Amino acid sequence: MELLMQLKRALDGLESSDLESRVRAVEDLSVCSSDIVEHVVKALELEQEAPHLIVERMGRFGSLAIAPLERLHQDTDDESLQFMTASALLYMGSIIGIPSLLAVVATGNPRLCMAATSLAAAQVSEAAKPIERALMECELSDSKTLECLSASLRELKHPLSENTRLRLSEVEPEWLRNSLLD
Repeated sequence: MELLMQLKRALDGLESSDLESRVRAVEDLSVCSSDIVEHVVKALELEQEAPHLIVERMGRFGSLAIAPLERLHQDTDDESLQFMTASALLYMGSIIGIPSLLAVVATGNPRLCMAATSLAAAQVSEAAKPIERALMECELSDSKTLECLSASLRELKHPLSENTRLRLSEVEPEWLRNSLLD
């Protein structure tokens, strides 16, 4: 309730004819915004049904969301939450979650494609070798994962090794093989 009162007071201050009051209101609103983000991160930590729906929207808070998400990422024991926060943080420009995302790529985790896509979109060049290793270990019948990993390597502008090219040359059908090798 106190936050609501602070917010109301700050919004009212924006309408003041006094410059000092308007400036103070902006400062107060920034404090309120930070408090709101903290509440949202706490809600994310407790969300059981669909935490991804919250984390997907955290970017709307901009840089205010980075520090609270970094704390949550470091403090949580929930691997799923740690993965989601790592991906969101990387999207927002924080590199703190890169080791978590690289670990997902290295283990062949079910979140492999999301991690590879996040790392590639952020141009994390150190992800190229683990992504290529995952591509080498991927079942040749798993076209979705093959395409995802191949696209991530292309985004990183990482040329396929000769061994990887030889392995992918076994992929059927031909159109898929060609798309992976191009």
